[in-house]
Amino acid sequence: MNWMLLAVGLSLVLSVVAIAVALVALRASHRQLDQVRSSHRRLESELAVSNSAAIGMGNRLIAMEKRLAQGAGGSSDAPTEQPYTEANQLFRMGVSVEEVARRCGLSRAEASLLQAMQEHR
Repeated sequence: MNWMLLAVGLSLVLSVVAIAVALVALRASHRQLDQVRSSHRRLESELAVSNSAAIGMGNRLIAMEKRLAQGAGGSSDAPTEQPYTEANQLFRMGVSVEEVARRCGLSRAEASLLQAMQEHR
């Protein structure tokens, strides 16, 4: 009988310890989940800002390309338009983004956007 009470008591103590460990683990996982959610919100915000900037730059480049296309019929003596016109010609010839950026003095991002606009046509 004493052994049986001892076994029940030991089982009860082990159960309480197991519950305590489970509660500590649950609390830690909740803290970790809160951190992940916070990081997720921050990254979503940063992504939205980046997307907005990229869209704005793309729209400005499209507007500039339209102005360039309209000006191509007339005189093309504006020095700021020449790198973009040359870049478009190079893309039509199949030159890589890196080479176009190097030849025209453009950043790789500018050359990539110009290429994307060229392919969109």
